[in-house]
Amino acid sequence: MPDPMTRLERLSLRLRIFLFFALIGLASCAVVVACLVFAEQRIGPAATPHLVLFGGIACFGILFVTGWVWQKFDLNVAQPIERIVKDVRSLVHAGASRQLDSETGKYLGLLNPAIREIAGALTEAREETDRRIAEATTETHKQTAQLESVIRNLDQGVLICTMGSKIMLYNKRALQILHVSGDLGLGRSLFSVVSAAPFRHAIERLGHRLEQGRHRHHKEGLSQLVICATADGKHTLQGRVTLLLDQAAKAPTGFIVTFDDMTRQLADNVERDSLLQTVLVDLRHPAANLLATSEMLAGGYALAADARKTLEQMIAGEAARLSERLAHYDQQSHDMLTSAWPMSDVYSSSLFNSVLRRNSSESLKVTCEFIGDPVWLHCDSITIVELIEYALRKVAEATGERAFQLRATEFERKIYVDLHWHGEPLSVARINAWLDDPLDPDLGGITSRDVLYRHKTDYWSARAPDGTAHLRLPLSLPHDHHSSQTLDEQTLLLPDRLEFYDFDLMEREYLGALEDRPLRDLDYVVFDTETTGLDPSGGDEIISIAGVRIVNGRIMHGELFDHYVNPGRSIPPASTKIHHITNEMVANAAPVETVLPRFQAFVSDAVLVAHNAAFDMKFLTLKQDKAGVRFTNPVLDTVLLAAHLQGQTSSLTLDALAEQFGIEIPVDMRHTALGDSLATAEVLLRLIDLLEASGIKTLRDAVEAEKKAEAIRRQQARY
Repeated sequence: MPDPMTRLERLSLRLRIFLFFALIGLASCAVVVACLVFAEQRIGPAATPHLVLFGGIACFGILFVTGWVWQKFDLNVAQPIERIVKDVRSLVHAGASRQLDSETGKYLGLLNPAIREIAGALTEAREETDRRIAEATTETHKQTAQLESVIRNLDQGVLICTMGSKIMLYNKRALQILHVSGDLGLGRSLFSVVSAAPFRHAIERLGHRLEQGRHRHHKEGLSQLVICATADGKHTLQGRVTLLLDQAAKAPTGFIVTFDDMTRQLADNVERDSLLQTVLVDLRHPAANLLATSEMLAGGYALAADARKTLEQMIAGEAARLSERLAHYDQQSHDMLTSAWPMSDVYSSSLFNSVLRRNSSESLKVTCEFIGDPVWLHCDSITIVELIEYALRKVAEATGERAFQLRATEFERKIYVDLHWHGEPLSVARINAWLDDPLDPDLGGITSRDVLYRHKTDYWSARAPDGTAHLRLPLSLPHDHHSSQTLDEQTLLLPDRLEFYDFDLMEREYLGALEDRPLRDLDYVVFDTETTGLDPSGGDEIISIAGVRIVNGRIMHGELFDHYVNPGRSIPPASTKIHHITNEMVANAAPVETVLPRFQAFVSDAVLVAHNAAFDMKFLTLKQDKAGVRFTNPVLDTVLLAAHLQGQTSSLTLDALAEQFGIEIPVDMRHTALGDSLATAEVLLRLIDLLEASGIKTLRDAVEAEKKAEAIRRQQARY
């Protein structure tokens, strides 16, 4: 049977003080009643009405005074103590930096100043500890930054995974090769983005090699070649899998994958092999005819004049056809060779800036500016920069002009790079005279003709529509055609700094049910929605949804989901005033049935978290059938968790919690789905610290705490 004192200790401080004053009031009334009963026995029944009247007045007065004293005590003592306790717990367990309010406990004597001194000392000690740790790890951070820089700038994709295929590290190139943004993340399965069978086969072989000790003498050690496909089957990857061993070098703890996209190279190899086979088959017959005919003519046979003439005509015809076919195959071979030359997608502004920097260091001083909107193009940027810079110098020498403009425009599936000047166009003969002049000696004697040949293009001079003369160079569009008006979205989403690694994930053991795992070991997706209104059942729609992942207690600022949603209806002006999303901003956005499957893929098996989660989850669940998805993930609500920790009377808005925990929300990010998601993620991490200090350590404990807080809120809503 539970100890009554234990039950009493579970009650809040304010409730216990109320019960204490209630006991005083009732006990005082009981004493008054007992005295009146004793007096009635001494005086006699005739005094009973008077005793009851005055006894009732006395009891009422006692209860009134007791209640008034309790109310003042609650206002000036109990509530300040609870607020001080809340602030101290936030300071101690959640690292909140906000100073305690000196006005909160002004009637508590020296208690509040003493607590503020302790809190200040703790803050100073924590800052000093952080400073010393920062100083002690400076060199380690430098080495880490060097490692990050190396991995970030590798031309190959790099992944490090646990033996359970959970990703611990990935670099920017891996995202680019895998053609994903958001689907790849720490703690996620490698096999969600690539085919699993080749990796499992390679790891199994390497495991046997390790067990038998053959890796010590094997030429590849603990590495194995792997060829696989992306999950969508659109790209073929080639790379190597290498086992990582524990400190004793006896058991694997994970594996490294390095890979590159071989799709185009494999297609080119197949095309070359096919061309070779076609050439052999196509030339065998005319070669045999020529051989037989030449043998007849050279064999000394007595041939009639007409027969000899026919054979000679056959030789001439076959030779002409053979020459024509050889020219055709030579052109195909040329196309293959030029396509094999390493090229990449480059932004025209980057290309032109390189030209301007080169020109500024030359002895021939000219002014050149680039005009128009930047566009993406596909070329060998090194040789194209050399070609443009060389042409600029030649045009300046030929025309005497010193002011030029560069422009790149998209037209008819080509990018036209134009060099403009005021004057007359140049003749074809003058331009052709430049083609065989060597460019930069460091390029090995390469000429303008070579550059044009490799890019399968040419350049010419003509009169531009605006009256200027220009030298025009057509170049190719990128293979993955970017919009001329905006940068590639995936490239923009990739952060410059490599922050996507967490080797603590290797130490995790994914055992037991999800609800019994510690809160710190769970992966979370903290999300928020912006909507047309507050009534999901009445026709309001999602117009923006964003989320951020938390892995191993870290907010992954590079693993974000942030999309507008076309609601299929107009956004009320009152809603726009709050989130500043207009109808024009969502006009070209994808509909909810397209965005929600992407969001579900981003969430995967993580725990969903939101501030006032019931509201956001209602919008998601109402669109599940339309989008063909199901959100069965566990859900945590930061409002209910905060209510459990701090009581129902505290302000539980996102702004109030952020202020309490010292979290800054940029003004331009407030009331945006992404900004509120990031702020809620910061609040969640602070709440986890406080929950653990309160004995709530697992997901099951957190859900039970939420249920209790929700039940109290429902009970309060009835009154």
